[in-house]
Amino acid sequence: MNVGRLVGRLGPQHLLTLARHVAGGSEFLITANERLTRRQLFARIDALAAGLQALGARKGDRIATLLPACPEAVYALFVPWVLGSVEVSLDPRLGEAALRRILADCAVKIVLTTRSWRSRDPAATVAGLRPHLPGLRFVIATSPGRHEHGAAFSIEGLMTSEVAPWRARISLKEPGRIACVATPGRPLRAIEHARGAGWGLATAAARPHLDPAALRCLLLPFSPCHPAAPLGIMAALLAGGKVILMDHFEPQQALELIEREQVTQFCGTPGMYRRLLQAPAQTRCDLSSLRRATLAGGFCPPELVTAIGHRLCCPLERIYGTAESGLISWTAPGDPRRLIANTVGRPAPHVEVRLVDSRRRPLPADEPGEIAVRSPQMMLGYHNDPEATCDALDRDKWFYTGDLGALDTDGCLHLLGRLR
Repeated sequence: MNVGRLVGRLGPQHLLTLARHVAGGSEFLITANERLTRRQLFARIDALAAGLQALGARKGDRIATLLPACPEAVYALFVPWVLGSVEVSLDPRLGEAALRRILADCAVKIVLTTRSWRSRDPAATVAGLRPHLPGLRFVIATSPGRHEHGAAFSIEGLMTSEVAPWRARISLKEPGRIACVATPGRPLRAIEHARGAGWGLATAAARPHLDPAALRCLLLPFSPCHPAAPLGIMAALLAGGKVILMDHFEPQQALELIEREQVTQFCGTPGMYRRLLQAPAQTRCDLSSLRRATLAGGFCPPELVTAIGHRLCCPLERIYGTAESGLISWTAPGDPRRLIANTVGRPAPHVEVRLVDSRRRPLPADEPGEIAVRSPQMMLGYHNDPEATCDALDRDKWFYTGDLGALDTDGCLHLLGRLR
């Protein structure tokens, strides 16, 4: 059964319940060290939720994840739907000062992290911050035993409970996720979303993008805190497919994974695709399993889009969005290559787009300006930063992206660069 066919007919909680019970023995998650079926994944999610409840985690508690691409990061994505907690998704590249500020500002109670990532020990870093964070009760890491400071417990040990977790009553309108992503050239901010914000896309119009043939095996080379990661994981879950997570993008490894795992969909940024096409192995690896290539992110030169299409020999899809507003626009299956090369498609379902001048006055459709968007996926605001929220989000809930764009007569959005 393809649960994706029910998108737009059932709410997110019903869809997730169905998805966890359909084809439980089929493989769903592949990481560097583990392969998990759907049944195994959701059993571990429930076990982690029960373990967290045993530590005192309750509805509304802020539980931070400071994790690379690993199974535990995926568990943490679903745990809030069981506990009613708020996930605080942290970029593992964050420095000590930024971590201290965000953990304090978000009143984080529990941190899920690791003891080893790129020659660093994030668990030790967070444990060392505990004297400055009186609200932080537990630091829980992804390796056995206790941390040398006695502050970090094992996630594996926490998941030994055989008691089923108590499921909280949740609302799609209550806060559900706070994402903190370090983006070059932009200030670090904690972006708060309602629990159901990402499900604003779950309409009948989204069904063509949940093609089971394309999503049979999705390769995601993004950090779990990147907005594309939860979107891709949920899409594969609903379409009956599986997901391969990469801790960081390395073109040789990506090409080898596509060939070995018979990847059917790859999602990457323009920079990732450029490196992929320049890698020596791209001429040797068999990429014929690909059914769709998704190009995410900002501006992409039309010639690069054309080169991607020629080399991968599969349909292309472009998506455009921001961490604050979610997905803004996408191209549709069957759109001509010229449209895909030159635009980022039309606004996604229930998303409004307009162009504004420097005083935020609406411009005619054919005149370039700043891209403004209003969407059910929109953030609630920058956490504890009303001034920054008011600067980016006006009283009518229009968000000003800082991107320069234009709308053509067919309603397609053209990205022209950054304004700020």
